Amino acid sequence: MRPLIVILAVVLLTGCHESGTWNDDARNWKRIFRVAKPDDITVTHSWFWRSPHFTYEYEYYIQVQKHADLEKRLLTMNPMTEVVGEKELQEATAWSQQRPDWFAPKPIAQYQVWVYSNAPNSDFRLLIDRETGDLFLSDRQL
Repeated sequence: MRPLIVILAVVLLTGCHESGTWNDDARNWKRIFRVAKPDDITVTHSWFWRSPHFTYEYEYYIQVQKHADLEKRLLTMNPMTEVVGEKELQEATAWSQQRPDWFAPKPIAQYQVWVYSNAPNSDFRLLIDRETGDLFLSDRQL
């Protein structure tokens, strides 16, 4: 009886949420931001992974077409700082092996790179394409 209880507990702890990998899935915005996607925002690409582990472990990459209001809100409602300097940029853009080819494919100098100023260990990144204004966001928690 005891092994059955342990098995049930493990199944309940690991099976109570959706896990997997989704590429360009319309539901990725909600998976990433936990709110419905506003109608005026266009997602060009997205990739989201969530671990089956009972803690919240995830990684995502998303490209959003230029959206001045979203950009403004990201930069003013969060404590963000722009990354400057070659060494700092290299460290800030040391992506995981999961990074899709479409995510910020140009040389890094062609993007503004932003990170949280009050969370130095955070993996959240906002890149703004200097030419198109497209937003590239990524984060992970492992």
